[in-house]
Amino acid sequence: MSTVSWQLLELPVVVAVLVGLLAGTVGAIALIERRIFLAESLTHSTFPGAVAGVVTAAWLVPALWGGRAGYAALSVSVLIGAALMCLPMLALARWIQSVPGVSAQAAAGAVLSIGFALGYLLGTWFAPLPLKVDGFLAGSLLNVKVTDVWTAGLCLAVTVLLLLTVGPRLSFHAFDPVGHRASGLSTRAAEATVMGLVCVAIVVLVPALGTILPIALIAAPAAAVVPWVRSVRALVIGSALVGAGCALAGLGVAVAGELSAGGCIGVLCALVWAGSVGTRRVLRA
Repeated sequence: MSTVSWQLLELPVVVAVLVGLLAGTVGAIALIERRIFLAESLTHSTFPGAVAGVVTAAWLVPALWGGRAGYAALSVSVLIGAALMCLPMLALARWIQSVPGVSAQAAAGAVLSIGFALGYLLGTWFAPLPLKVDGFLAGSLLNVKVTDVWTAGLCLAVTVLLLLTVGPRLSFHAFDPVGHRASGLSTRAAEATVMGLVCVAIVVLVPALGTILPIALIAAPAAAVVPWVRSVRALVIGSALVGAGCALAGLGVAVAGELSAGGCIGVLCALVWAGSVGTRRVLRA
């Protein structure tokens, strides 16, 4: 690989490894907490937040400082809007789930549909947007900036530190919620921690994978690893390594074939999960 090529791929490679580690780690926690489907609904729900953030920045920057909003300001507005939208969508999911006869899966499905439809409504209403809608949906890993590296690295470090301190309590809550409550531990705190980690991971993945594809990198590595491990620690470490491997390999395939990096990562995650399930069935047979 030439020096020029490495200079072009240096940041995407670093971001791919960091977001892969982050998504795999958070995906393992979401899996044992049975929050994967809700995580999927949140990935789609960040779409209207990203659009709203860009629209706000495009209006606010000229009003305050004059001139058009630059790419850096628009990129930051995408992250802020996506993060803020997670809060009302989580509240909406909890409210729908509180209705008698409505399951958690049904509530998550309703939030997914509402969020995605609202995103397209806002995108059409405020068209043309300063950023292409395709960038919201599938991301652009090859166009990440140094800011994305620092954001992903900082969030990964905070996530690891948090799991080292409260990880055993989260495992306790996941496998024995009754005992967790009986011990005087806060169920709301555990749920808020898990959903906070999921929301942070989704927001960090938006620049690289958009608002649709992050669920592949969050769910698939953990689902592929869980049949082969016997402890939560092994699941978290294995999912993080598989996530990083899928992100890095997907980036390599995309560069070699001149394809979408996010799409290649998503397809590769699906293939890894299918390979894990198939191998497991063959060995059992």
